[in-house]
Amino acid sequence: MIRDRLLLEVNSELLNMFPRSGASVIYEYSEEVSEPEPGPSIEEVDIPPELKKALSNAGIKRLFKFQYDAFEYIKSGYHTIITAGTGTGKTEAFLLPILADIYSNPSPYPRAILTYPTKALSRDQFNRFQKYLVFGRATAGIYDGDTPPELRKRMRENPPSIVITNPDMIHIGLVRSPAIRQFIERARFLVVDELHVYEGVLGSHLKYIIDRVKARNNRGLIFIGSSATLSNPKAFAESLFGVDVAVVQGPVRRRGVAVHSLVSTGYLSRWTVAAALSAILAKKGLKHIIFVDSQQMAELVARIGKSYGSEVMVHRAGLPAEERRRIEEKLRRGEILAVAATPTLELGIDIGDLDAVVLASPPPSYTKYLQRAGRVGRRGRPGYVFTVLSDDPIDAYYERNPEKYFSQDMPPLVIEPENEEVGKIHLLARLLEEGSIKLSSLNGFWRTVYTRLLEENLAYVKGLHLYPRRKIAFKYLDECGSIRSSGPQVKIVDKVSGETLAYRELPQAVLDLYPGAIYLIQTKPFLSLGLDFEEKTAWVRPLEENITYYTKPLYTVEVGDYTVLDERVSSRGIPLSYASVELALIVEGYIVRDVFSEKAGERIWLDQPLKYSYRTKAVLVKYPTKEGWSLADHAEAFHAIEHTIISAARIVCGAGLTDMGGVSYPSGDIVIYDASPGGSGLSKLLFERFEEAERIAFEIVSRCDCEDGCPRCIYSPYCGNNNQVLSRRKAMYYLGSIIGKTITTLEKPLEKRYGKPIA
Repeated sequence: MIRDRLLLEVNSELLNMFPRSGASVIYEYSEEVSEPEPGPSIEEVDIPPELKKALSNAGIKRLFKFQYDAFEYIKSGYHTIITAGTGTGKTEAFLLPILADIYSNPSPYPRAILTYPTKALSRDQFNRFQKYLVFGRATAGIYDGDTPPELRKRMRENPPSIVITNPDMIHIGLVRSPAIRQFIERARFLVVDELHVYEGVLGSHLKYIIDRVKARNNRGLIFIGSSATLSNPKAFAESLFGVDVAVVQGPVRRRGVAVHSLVSTGYLSRWTVAAALSAILAKKGLKHIIFVDSQQMAELVARIGKSYGSEVMVHRAGLPAEERRRIEEKLRRGEILAVAATPTLELGIDIGDLDAVVLASPPPSYTKYLQRAGRVGRRGRPGYVFTVLSDDPIDAYYERNPEKYFSQDMPPLVIEPENEEVGKIHLLARLLEEGSIKLSSLNGFWRTVYTRLLEENLAYVKGLHLYPRRKIAFKYLDECGSIRSSGPQVKIVDKVSGETLAYRELPQAVLDLYPGAIYLIQTKPFLSLGLDFEEKTAWVRPLEENITYYTKPLYTVEVGDYTVLDERVSSRGIPLSYASVELALIVEGYIVRDVFSEKAGERIWLDQPLKYSYRTKAVLVKYPTKEGWSLADHAEAFHAIEHTIISAARIVCGAGLTDMGGVSYPSGDIVIYDASPGGSGLSKLLFERFEEAERIAFEIVSRCDCEDGCPRCIYSPYCGNNNQVLSRRKAMYYLGSIIGKTITTLEKPLEKRYGKPIA
């Protein structure tokens, strides 16, 4: 039953906007969180008198217990991970012991390097620090790509006590900047805030950056991580830092009231309902963010919002930094009430008080849900969180079991340490830093990586050492060495004006910018004219703004060479492998869909298919075929099973909607892969938790009451053939026949595959 007054009003307006659509608020969950457990007063803490006065002036008379625990661990020299919800005082928890050290041990060199995942967050936190630095015993400065040259020079000549930067700057600075190298060599503390951001490929990059930092600093750095709530803080921090860490656990949420709700879309699209919710909230004067997990869906939601008379701006990666800052400032000042954002606004950037967040789909993990939900309800006001559930297998699962959404486990965060694409960048960077590396020190994974460098003419062997081809290596790092992209960046250029509009990374660019694709930039539609892999450029031209359709690619995936890295047999006797695989992504055409209803229209085939190949990691599965079933029967069953296991990975592994892909064969071979080149770690987690994913997949296909397949069970919006060759009933029958049984098969995945692959 819905009791909250605002939810009742929102529900009423939804029903008025879309009568008989089924769109409505279906579940309410309220929580009230008290103050964190108190700790000692600042007078009882062993810190310099000047720092006590600074804390008192900032209104801090007493520490929370978790803050004091962190203080004691860090002061004692322990590597430490602090986990607590947004706005609960994590920053003070790690900053206080660092300031105490600086006040007690004056030095002409930086004592601490604080890293944040974005430059905007660095500046936001720098402003926050000022109240603790008023006595001049400690200083702080930002040193990153946006720092003016004159200020950089002053910081090199007279370094601050605390250097605030980002992992990107350390990555490039270790190669190119004597100042960064000096800062790192002299530092005592290295802080990585918002640690939960560094999962997947970005986490693999951070791991190698940390390894390079440790090689540069031989004084014994103390590593500190800070994050929203994690299910595996110790294991995750240790996978990144490579050292044992102490864990300090704070409260999950800030003090205050939060009202969570689940909203059903009925027969409407989730994007339509999310935009409608935004319009209703804006009409009530409520400042809010609409979170989506796709750049183009952020654009689509903002575009639909215009049709409801709502001004929604877009904040996402790929837009110029100054454009993102302008939007943040407008939201902070209340000049706009709504922003459609990818996770770029998930972090703790100060955008003022938010009244609500609208999640256009459930976030990839419950950890991310808590992070996004934690953005609302500050300073004593209730915060509202609307999660939109649509025709989707996992959404349908939670619509049937709404209470499970708010009691679900948080999947562990993971990285793939042996990502060859990432390793190649950092081995090359090490070569440029050190001049050469002994071949005898490069074993196992690193031997594969250095072989790649030789093949691509980025390095050469002389005697017993590996050397960089410096000119080519520097050019490669400049063009392909970003830690932010999971693949090479494609520049999107307006063919009419010649202006560079945005960037998109491969392989996703293949699915977004094939010839004929509609691509949105700040809600403005552009037609893709083609994609040049050699020039890494996509050419587009503007379209009329009133178009009411968008496009989805029709594609297939071919699995080529593969190397098994690990293998096991599931508890049901199903052979599983974790492997490095070569994939060929082939876009053959596209389908036109209506923006509001998502109804499919015309299919258009490309004259020349667009093909892009890359390596990644994958789970390989071998299901035995059924006697008496035809090739078509098997194809329909295994394609449906592939879809539902990918859906189940969202619960089991915390995978986002586009983090994993799959391909199946009528022979019973299924490949579920990391969408990021080199691998993200999600497929490894699925390999380890496959039985649970298979169980949820069976629940999805057995609990749906459709005829033989629908968006609530086996259909996927990212299916390469537009959800053809699928059967819920056959998938249900097949999985039902193996659940609770043990199967014996001698075949290994992909060894005897046959039939056309279905993506």
